[in-house]
Amino acid sequence: MWCFIFICLVGCTAKTASASCPVEMSPGEVVVPFGGFFSVTCRALSDQVRGMGWESPFGGTGFKEGVTNVTLHVDSLRGWRVNTICFANLRNGTQCSKILPVTAYKMADNVTISSEYAAKPMMEDFIYSFYCRVIKVAPARKVTVQWFKGNQSLDLMPEPGVGNHEPVDLMFKQDLQLLGEDDGAQVRCEATLDLRPSGPRLHAVSSEPIQLIVLYRPTFHQDDENLSLPVGGNMTLNCRARGNPAPQYSWTLPAPLKMRTENQAILTSSFQHPGTYQCTAANSQGAAVKRFTVSEAPRDRTTFTTLVVVFVALGVLLAIGGLLSVTPHGMFSCKKSSYISGRPTSGPV
Repeated sequence: MWCFIFICLVGCTAKTASASCPVEMSPGEVVVPFGGFFSVTCRALSDQVRGMGWESPFGGTGFKEGVTNVTLHVDSLRGWRVNTICFANLRNGTQCSKILPVTAYKMADNVTISSEYAAKPMMEDFIYSFYCRVIKVAPARKVTVQWFKGNQSLDLMPEPGVGNHEPVDLMFKQDLQLLGEDDGAQVRCEATLDLRPSGPRLHAVSSEPIQLIVLYRPTFHQDDENLSLPVGGNMTLNCRARGNPAPQYSWTLPAPLKMRTENQAILTSSFQHPGTYQCTAANSQGAAVKRFTVSEAPRDRTTFTTLVVVFVALGVLLAIGGLLSVTPHGMFSCKKSSYISGRPTSGPV
């Protein structure tokens, strides 16, 4: 009974005098895992302190006359709400106190992710809700959850306003608008306790991922194309498209061309007919059209030009050579040294 009255007096007196109580605690705050140990020393800052003590459900010292410091030792913190007080009796007959903030923490037992549409096909451009459940974690106010989609980091969510000291289950919601490019990506969440600045930031606990199945209309890797090809050359038109379900392909060819094109993503043939080759890729989510405008390439006249130049040059050389070989009588001679003016160049026939 007297002990209860003493504790009440300490608590009531502390409310009126704690702001000016001439004591300090080292450390000034304790953050420790549940079941962990710690020690704190409370020191007097004035010679007007007659004695000191600790009141705590774990390792309280009671009042000690004539001391200027007193240490609280807790071998195993087994409570979640711990009222720990350092009090001092002053020489003027009053008593004051300071409260030691004590936080016991516990990392989550598990983190799970769920969605109503998990393992089901989802639609492009629709919004879907995902839920991250953090199981048995304390204190709730120090929990943060990070969302991930593929390698992309999404929202960082603080705890949802829960002030419990004891371990609780928490639920976090994330709404995602899905795109075609999200097909096959994984969504997951991870939770951590961030106890800074007085405590550590614990390693995150991650959920198992949910793999997305997104249905989306076909899209092409490349837009419409313009090609210039030589007649008879190889023609390859690539209409391959992304889509879920896998696209089916059909072609519209310029007249009078006819060829087998059923469900061919890539059309290959020799080029004979210029015009527009149109490909359609379609699935249950829609269709997309790609056009190839194919024209005849200008013919290569390099060889022809080279031959003309060679023949012209040869003709010029022959003409020059002929002029140099003409005799004064208008006749050609290949032996310039045998000609004497006024004489025949050969004997009698």
